[in-house]
Amino acid sequence: MKTLSTILISIICLITPKEIVMRHDVDEAKYFALADQYAGSVVRLNAGCGTFIRSNWIITAAHVAVVPQIGDDVTVDGVKYGIKQKIVHPDFDMSRGIANDIALLELEKPVPGVELAKLYESDDEVGKRIIFAGTGWAGTGDKGMADGAINKDRKMRAAENVVNGVRQDGFVRFTFDEPDSKDALPLEGISGPGDSGGPALWFDGDQAYILGVSSHQDGKGMGKPEGRYGVDEFYTRVSVFANWIKEAIK
Repeated sequence: MKTLSTILISIICLITPKEIVMRHDVDEAKYFALADQYAGSVVRLNAGCGTFIRSNWIITAAHVAVVPQIGDDVTVDGVKYGIKQKIVHPDFDMSRGIANDIALLELEKPVPGVELAKLYESDDEVGKRIIFAGTGWAGTGDKGMADGAINKDRKMRAAENVVNGVRQDGFVRFTFDEPDSKDALPLEGISGPGDSGGPALWFDGDQAYILGVSSHQDGKGMGKPEGRYGVDEFYTRVSVFANWIKEAIK
């Protein structure tokens, strides 16, 4: 008989988004450089990824926070910080679906010098140009997550995309456009395995705003294998949950 943790892990393997999957016709070094410039608030967790919104508070996905593999600490620059509490959205229920896929981690003590992202609270996300960042498995859109085409070096990469839709159940949508598409950005990309809970960041000058939290990808509905050009990616819409986040932190 399967344990609850085994069932949860099996479900998460099906919905975990892919970070970072890049254009096949662009030098990978440019994706590393983008991360160096914009990924200062992103943190790798023992399972998945998160974003610092306070020096002792991290925002991530609920389906990441509930797995045992996340452990009881977070390592930043080689130093371990204990997790004081995990706050999962009260309406998140993996057995019923992936709605309300958002959670918070409070650390035992602040992390000095960490960059912070602010919550994006406006409802004008569509058309915003954003940055994804993470240390998960990497690949390219021509091959996707096919065997032999995945890089598991766990180095920080970043890619860019544009919000092209919102859903009423609390998600923003991105599409992985092909290089010859008029909508493709110079460093177009989506997520890859290993970094659910990572951010979609929008920048106002040097200030990062977290607009979305990495949740899941939909390719099968369009006949597209995961990580291939044309798939849609869905991030939990932070503006919908901003009040809950602020109340939880208080």
